[in-house]
Amino acid sequence: MAERLRIICAAKVNLFLHILGKRADGYHILESLVTFANVGDELMFEPAANGLDIEILGPYADALEDVKAADNLVIKAALKLEQHFDIKLNGKFILVKNLPVASGIGGGSSNAAAAIKLLLEYYKLDATNNGFDAMLLALGADVPVCFKDTNVIMSGIGEKLEVWRGLPPINAVLVNPNLAVSTAKIFKNLNANSKISDYEFANMQPANLDDYATLIEFLKSQRNDMQQSAIDICPQIGKVLSALSRHEGMLLNRMSGSGATCFGLFDSAKNAEMAARTLRAEQPNWWVKPCILG
Repeated sequence: MAERLRIICAAKVNLFLHILGKRADGYHILESLVTFANVGDELMFEPAANGLDIEILGPYADALEDVKAADNLVIKAALKLEQHFDIKLNGKFILVKNLPVASGIGGGSSNAAAAIKLLLEYYKLDATNNGFDAMLLALGADVPVCFKDTNVIMSGIGEKLEVWRGLPPINAVLVNPNLAVSTAKIFKNLNANSKISDYEFANMQPANLDDYATLIEFLKSQRNDMQQSAIDICPQIGKVLSALSRHEGMLLNRMSGSGATCFGLFDSAKNAEMAARTLRAEQPNWWVKPCILG
């Protein structure tokens, strides 16, 4: 039987997200403390005779049923890698879509990064190849950080990544109202109505973020500059944040990325699990997932 490779595409969470400005080419300059959850999609790759194909399974497979294979980020990533290394790739991907789409937790970007990792492993390709990082960025602003798959400070337009060592495990609940939101619309609304951040994290970096209480207090002083813009467009995000705030042990809630997924950070795994159970019972149509970040 042909070898099958498997990888988890971890959900990406922006613990804070500052928008610092906008470049002449339209890209926004940002900085974000990014971490990853122990939940995500699953991606497999197995060799095949001719070309590249993808099969999508899982609870959110239907959300991608109208997306042509060539437009799926997994196939786009494979084709970009094929072009970059000037080789011919043949194989089939099986994507188990567990994460909501267009949800601010990097599902598609994480899928693309995972596809690159599987192909590098299978074809024994060199990730230090000249131009490799630029290839990742060309696939999307979140693809480089998802390829890194560790705690980082992300800045620039997503290309500058500084590994953050010492972040403690964080008890969290991720919640999405099962509504996809348009990042482009949120940025447009942000440009029209919101203030751009006037400081940079690099100038105010605190010590001892490996201490849980210190980390939480620091994060409370930060924010997601896209959050209000997203709530204006999708009021359900505000309802999610309000629902999270009512639970015992909830220390901080915030939207991740451009939404609509929000997270609650808790004082214990037990309280996070209890909150998740209650939220599922109260809102059976929401996606609710307790997890560990970091």
